[in-house]
Amino acid sequence: MTKTSFTRRHLLEIGTGITLVAAAGVIWRANERGVIGDGGNEPYLPWEIWNDPAHRGTPLALVAAGVLASNPHNTQPWIFRVGDGRIDILADTSRNLGTFDPYLREMHVGLGCAIENMVLAAAPNGYAVTVAPAAGSLLDIGGRNEPVLAATLHLSRADAPVDPLYDAIPKRHTNRNPYDLARGFPGDLLQDFAAAPHDEDVKLYLFRGGAAYETLGATIISATDEIVADHAMIEDSHRWFRDGPQEMARERSGLELDTAGLSPALLAVAKILPALPAEQSHGTWAKQTRDTHVPTAALLGLIAARDRYDRAQALAVGRLWQRIHLAAGAAGLAMHPLNQPVEMIDRERQLGAEPKAEARLAAVTGDEAWQPTFAFRGGYAIRDAAISARRSVETVTEIA
Repeated sequence: MTKTSFTRRHLLEIGTGITLVAAAGVIWRANERGVIGDGGNEPYLPWEIWNDPAHRGTPLALVAAGVLASNPHNTQPWIFRVGDGRIDILADTSRNLGTFDPYLREMHVGLGCAIENMVLAAAPNGYAVTVAPAAGSLLDIGGRNEPVLAATLHLSRADAPVDPLYDAIPKRHTNRNPYDLARGFPGDLLQDFAAAPHDEDVKLYLFRGGAAYETLGATIISATDEIVADHAMIEDSHRWFRDGPQEMARERSGLELDTAGLSPALLAVAKILPALPAEQSHGTWAKQTRDTHVPTAALLGLIAARDRYDRAQALAVGRLWQRIHLAAGAAGLAMHPLNQPVEMIDRERQLGAEPKAEARLAAVTGDEAWQPTFAFRGGYAIRDAAISARRSVETVTEIA
């Protein structure tokens, strides 16, 4: 029998082989997870073809603008039923956030955002539009798992001036990156926000500093911590997280690492490593809220309604949010919903718990006649936002 002798050269050869295999594995994993390469562009095409000539001058052009609207957790909770001279916007209640949105309030805010984009797209496509929101209370439709009519857009042929915000539709993205606090927030844009057309049952609050700003920031942080401590809420949130390009290509909705506001280096590492469980990923979100989102906000704001659970008012809130988000995007500024305090109002109501979150926001506005239903931040972001996936026009449209 021949005795094998290992030399330093043998060890180096083995080590080199192991290193090459490991490196190949890392490269394969990085490619699979979208760290290198584009990870598949199909889920993001609606941003490029939103004014497709094939749809121009038809109701589908309005739908193509609608699908690019802001919406909670990128759930895209809409169905567009196109008929003769009308588009019915249906709340797809099967795409709900569970305990995060038990009364479908945020869902209807997102539908209002889609409506505003569609209204903006009407004139460029030769339409005048009248919006007829569904009446009633959100408290009567919570828990459903079927489409529910939210509003109808009545269309007629007309020549009308084009709103400049129309061109901002493909530029609007939620930006979760740090903001440059030193650059502040321009006063003229705040004036534009305040002058934005909105329903009389909706009110806008804007804070660049002072006691209300500090109180709202602290309220956002405390609400985030309370959500992270609520197992049901983070599980309902986590099911909308998409683990890699393949899952996103299948779903074309939900949240992904690219839009989480991570630094490029941390994003690359996070993509290669296995997905974190709900508790850890939401713990990271809480840390971002505490250390980045609130402290770097040059602007904190609230949109309030006279009745946050009125269906028409929830849609009106979404329409206003979409307009100011578009205006910010057109001016090169970033915006980011921070709606945790209102999500906790819903959750406390659902549980029959003491309304602590309601009291905290009342301390910000100082007026109990107005019920805050949407919170956000703004500023100059240090990085551009990644675009989020969208389902196609064909996927979300029904022909009546």
